[in-house]
Amino acid sequence: MKQKTSKIIITLIIFTLLLNFSNQIFIIQALPTIQTNKPTYKAGESLTVFGTATPNTLISVQLFDPNGRRVAVAQAEADREGAWETANIYTFNQADPSGTWIIKAYQDGWAEIKIQVDVTPPILNLALEPEKTTFKAETITLTLTSNEKLSKVTITVTQPNMEPQPIPVTSINQTKWIGTYTIKTQHEGESTIQVYVEDLAGNPAKMEKKIMVDTTPPKVTITGIPAKTEDATITIRGTVSEPLPQVKLLIPGLPPLTIPVDKEKLTWGTEITLTTTGHNIIKAIVQDEAGNLGEDSKVVFYVGPLEIIKTEMGAIRESINMISNLVMIAVILSIVAAVFSIVAVVTIVRRIVLK
Repeated sequence: MKQKTSKIIITLIIFTLLLNFSNQIFIIQALPTIQTNKPTYKAGESLTVFGTATPNTLISVQLFDPNGRRVAVAQAEADREGAWETANIYTFNQADPSGTWIIKAYQDGWAEIKIQVDVTPPILNLALEPEKTTFKAETITLTLTSNEKLSKVTITVTQPNMEPQPIPVTSINQTKWIGTYTIKTQHEGESTIQVYVEDLAGNPAKMEKKIMVDTTPPKVTITGIPAKTEDATITIRGTVSEPLPQVKLLIPGLPPLTIPVDKEKLTWGTEITLTTTGHNIIKAIVQDEAGNLGEDSKVVFYVGPLEIIKTEMGAIRESINMISNLVMIAVILSIVAAVFSIVAVVTIVRRIVLK
């Protein structure tokens, strides 16, 4: 009985020793695990690394940049449950290269993980359609593009005496965003478009663009033009309300004419040669930088060469008709006078005979 009990005890001891030995082999062969407090970092953020390893052992932690340069070294100790952590081993700054960084941890073997570092703010470009700097009462399409994906985009427009107006934007592929804005007609003057974005790492970027809002049409006036002319060549003069570059003239029978403006005197003028007889509607049109239109029109009656001949022929015809009438009257009067003369002669002769 005692011999049998001793064998059982010896067997249990051997089994326990083998079990402990196998556990030690497993623990020695196990590599540490690594985790970080976030997958992507921007400038100003600190790196904290933690994980698991063999209980009550030291873990060496190293950080490498995308160029393979080791930039930080730290050490942590696993507790009796195998958990370990080392906080704030490195704070990223804008001088660091962006890209894939590697964290390595050693405890009887190396383990590693990769993180993304982005310390560069995105580069932005804002395009407006229509492409100009001064706008009338119209709708603008704004297209924002970035050299990297964005997680947040805010665009506002501020016209004079107005609160900033947010513009709803739509993402095309996270690097291109589109929105529209309709100009408020009662708020003219210099306006500001402001853009604020953040990339996937959270790096912020700002930009702004100045535009002018002009919703008042310019004025043009035709001040010098004859109401009627027998000469085909006439002079047309006028004024404008602001220093515009040119006036466009529309004249029946002629191609559109472009007349330069005297920007100091705000006047314009030119000679034209009419080709259409009768009523000619002369129209002057101006357009400012924003695209606002102003116009004025006047009528000139052109009595051309044929009309002059017709007029003169009419006068001659009237004169001939008058002369004909006078001749006829004269003939009639002559006949009447001749009749009276004959009657008088007969009467005289009769009187003589009777005597």
